[in-house]
Amino acid sequence: MTHLPPVSSIIVVLTILSSLMTSGSPALQRPDSTPRRPRACQVTGPVPISPQAVGPLPVTAPVRNLLRLCPGVTTMRETEEHVYPAAEFHIGGLTILASQTIEADSLRLDDPADTWEVKGTDGELPMGVPLTGNWAELRRAYGAALVGSDDDDVWVMFCKLPKLYLYLNADRETVIPFDDKAVTRIPDGSRIVRIIISLWPFGLSRCAGLQDSRN
Repeated sequence: MTHLPPVSSIIVVLTILSSLMTSGSPALQRPDSTPRRPRACQVTGPVPISPQAVGPLPVTAPVRNLLRLCPGVTTMRETEEHVYPAAEFHIGGLTILASQTIEADSLRLDDPADTWEVKGTDGELPMGVPLTGNWAELRRAYGAALVGSDDDDVWVMFCKLPKLYLYLNADRETVIPFDDKAVTRIPDGSRIVRIIISLWPFGLSRCAGLQDSRN
């Protein structure tokens, strides 16, 4: 005659198995060593760029929050005269450096980055203008702009897009002097080579009363 275990014993065993399954016991889980990329950083298509954000990254957020939003690595951003702590992100086809203009070897994680550098071509500016658009297309979309240079690099800041500086592959000698008519001397085929978003309010007052000279 076969002796079956008491019903109480069966209930205990089932209860233990159920507890292990709901608690996520490693013994009952499939091994998965692949790191999961946050959904917000899985951008398909052109990455939106504006004075307020680069893709899912708000430019005024503390660096600690940025690193929670998207995988990033701490690094340094080099300029002609200085080196600044930064966080580097890769979203879509863009390389993004969020840096702090401080004399330090590491980022202040609870403070925002004050300077953002964006490189790459798979991006989209406000009003649907592709990052690969030429100067003629940019002027038609945004109108009045300030023009200047850092060493040999020519940059423009459209008054509709304050704090967003577009660096072009235009010849500086062709554009000077950097007066109100400089926008008309930039060759129509010039294109963006990098973008700087600065939280410093350089030159914004010059936009007041600046006439739109798209013709």
